[in-house]
Amino acid sequence: MGAKWESKCSRCGLCCHEKVVSGNTLVIDLDSRCEFYDPKSKQCTVYAERFVESKRCLKMTVWRAMFASYIPETCAYAQWARTGRIRFARKRYLRIIHTKTCPAEDGEDPFYSAFG
Repeated sequence: MGAKWESKCSRCGLCCHEKVVSGNTLVIDLDSRCEFYDPKSKQCTVYAERFVESKRCLKMTVWRAMFASYIPETCAYAQWARTGRIRFARKRYLRIIHTKTCPAEDGEDPFYSAFG
C-alpha cells in the first residue's frame, strides 16, 4: 500500500477513537482517543511513525476496508470498497458517545459501560 492508498483517507479521525461493536451498533467514544491524536487538526501527531509509536494503531488494508465492521460507513476506505462492490462487512448503526462529558442521564446507558 502506497501513497495512492493513503490518499484515500479523508482524515476524519474516527479510527483514532475507541470503538465497540454491540449487536448491530458501532459505538465510538469521542472522549477516548489515541494519545497522538490532535483533536483540533484531526491529525495524528506521529503519522509517519504511528505503527511503531502506538500499539493500538492498525494499518488500513484492503482486507479491512472490505470486511471490518468496526470501520464506520462514513470512512473513505469503506466508501471506496462499497463503490467497488467489495464491502462485505455487515452494516451497523453508528452511535457517537462522550464517556467523559456525558449528561448524567446517559451514564446508565449500557453503551457507556463498555468503555469503563
